[in-house]
Formats: sequence, C-alpha cells, structure tokens
Amino acid sequence: MKSSIYTDNKERLPLLSDVGRTWQGLDRSSSPEMSVRLRELFEHLNTRLGFASTDEGRHHQTSFNLMLRYAYPELMIDLADRVYVQHERPMVFLNRDHIQMNRNADPDPPQPSKSIEELGPDMEDGFRELAEILKNDRTMREDPVVVRMLAESYSYYMALTKNFPWEDPLKDQIPPGTAPVLDVATGLTGFSLIHDWPASHPLLVLADSMPFIVKGLTHFKNLLDRRNVEIIQAEFPENSGVSNKFGTIHVSKFLHHLQRDERKQFLRWAQNHLAPDGQLSIIDTDLENRILIEAEDIDYAHKLMPGYLETLVKIEDRFCHNLVDDVRESGYTVHNFDFHEYHDETDAYSHYPGDNLPIKFLGFEILAQKNS
Repeated sequence: MKSSIYTDNKERLPLLSDVGRTWQGLDRSSSPEMSVRLRELFEHLNTRLGFASTDEGRHHQTSFNLMLRYAYPELMIDLADRVYVQHERPMVFLNRDHIQMNRNADPDPPQPSKSIEELGPDMEDGFRELAEILKNDRTMREDPVVVRMLAESYSYYMALTKNFPWEDPLKDQIPPGTAPVLDVATGLTGFSLIHDWPASHPLLVLADSMPFIVKGLTHFKNLLDRRNVEIIQAEFPENSGVSNKFGTIHVSKFLHHLQRDERKQFLRWAQNHLAPDGQLSIIDTDLENRILIEAEDIDYAHKLMPGYLETLVKIEDRFCHNLVDDVRESGYTVHNFDFHEYHDETDAYSHYPGDNLPIKFLGFEILAQKNS
C-alpha cells in the first residue's frame, strides 16, 4: 500500500479516535440507514488502516477525525463514486460547507490547533487519498464489508432522494406481457430502471460485472419489492453466464468500451440470445474518444480531473458508422439509425469547478431486429 497519509504498519496510530467516534454530524441526520453503514465501514477500516506514529501522523489523525465527527451520511455516496464509478461522476469533492454546518451545531466542540476552515485542505487530502487506496488496492476494493456498506448506502440514497445519476426510458419501448428484457452492463442506470419498471411489464434482467453495482441494485430491487426484475453478475462478450432468450437486448453506452473485434463478438452473442424476431437496442456515443483526441493538447489534458483519462478507452474515429455496418453484417435488419452531433461546454470533466471545457461528440441510436 502506497500512501503519504495512511499506513497499515502494526505500530500505527488508530484510524478512529474518540473525537471521530462521537459522530456529531450523523446524529443530526435524517438517514439512519446510511449513518449506520458509515459507522460500520470506518470501524472496519480501522482494523486495516491508521496513521504513522509521528507528529505528522497525529496531525492527519486529528483532521481526519474532525471530518468524521462532522461527517454527513452522503459522504458514503461521494466515497463510492470515487472508488467504483468515478468514470460516471468525475467531479467529487468533500462537502466542506456541510462539515462546517455540523461543526456550528456541536455543543461541545474540541479545540484543534487549526480551525475547520484551515483544516479543510487536509480533510480533502485525507478523503481523496483514502478513496485512492480503496480504489487501487484490490483487496480493499473487493473487501466484502467495503462493497456491501457502500452499495447499500447508495441504494438507500437512491430510495430516499430519487436523484438518479442516469435515467433511461427503456420501459416506454417495451409493451406489457412480452418476452424478457436484458439490459447489458447496466451500471448506475439500473437504479432508475428498477424504480420505473412497471409490474405489468415482462421480466427485466440487469447485468453488470462489478460487485458494487450488483449488490447495490439487488438491495434497491428488494427495497422496492420489484418481483419482475432480476440482477445478475456477468461480463460481456465473454463469461456472461446468461442462458435466457430475450425479446429485447438493450445496450446503453457500453459498446464504446470494446474494440471492434470484441463488438462483433458481442453482436454474435446477442444474436444467439435473442428470441425469433427479437430486437437489439443500442444507445451510444463517441464522447470518450473525442476527449482523448482533445487531450492530445497538453493544456486541455491538464484541465481534466486527475485519473479521468486513464478510465477512457480509445476507439476508431468512425466508431458510429462502423457499428451500424457491423450490426447489418452480423445478420440484423436495422429499422432505425439516428445520430446527432452535439457541441457543449461543461466543467463536468474539469479539475477546476467553473472552468468549462469545450466538448464535441456524436450520440446515436440503433434499433435492429434479428433476422429469422
């Protein structure tokens, strides 16, 4: 484990101190389910991590535990986003305003050598580096307690706020009572799909390779008692473990992660898992490839969130047109092919809030039917 703040040395200072364990901020929260899981997560991490037994280590321990003393339950969402799905939500920062608000409500605050405002950058560094450890250390990232606490917190947050990261109107394309539907590489969109899926609709199978997504969606499905939704762990195009035949296979913003030979392999796989006259629905974009091209300009690259470029997959420039050609060559009849070029300026991928980056990309939809 490489870290300038945390250590797993046996002689370490504990991660949690009495100051942090007061959980003043959580006691004021209206989300007890998330608060319980935040406490359990950090008690678990306390068995794995701590701080060096030095003056610098004691300083880090102080700022970290003040952050926990005034933590907000949505800290679990921020942490999960950075560890598991930062590709979906690049800009994630510690909410210092919320921490300060909880500090102002503390009837008996400790007296650190620095104020919360002065310790803010140290808290941000501690939060960011902890997320990096959980993300980059496989044993930590796949730790069952870490996965479950963050996944269940995400589920409770979605149930409480309905603030879905991504939404997909798939239900509007599917009539009641038809063959089962598969959504490939569901990701965070699964929360809105589960929430919106009508009881009158056929079985919806949501598939993803990431345990965090699978556990979060399973928990959310059970919270909402969606009996016509199934969650499975699967990798595409290989090791899917799927044996059903589907009336619709829906693929949203996944195929741009695959190289062309892999995409062709997936299209053949889909052919074999569609019912007669079943349909393949594809929504995708070349946004990532456009960002990679723009990032060849060093000034543009330096403005991007640290680590964001490494999450992107380079594909061929004619991805959109190649894909529709490959769909036809794989034995489908294309009933609809619609694409648009978009121009935008956004700070969603920028390291500096408010510093908008120009973005130009293609978005497209393909609706194809399996040939009998």
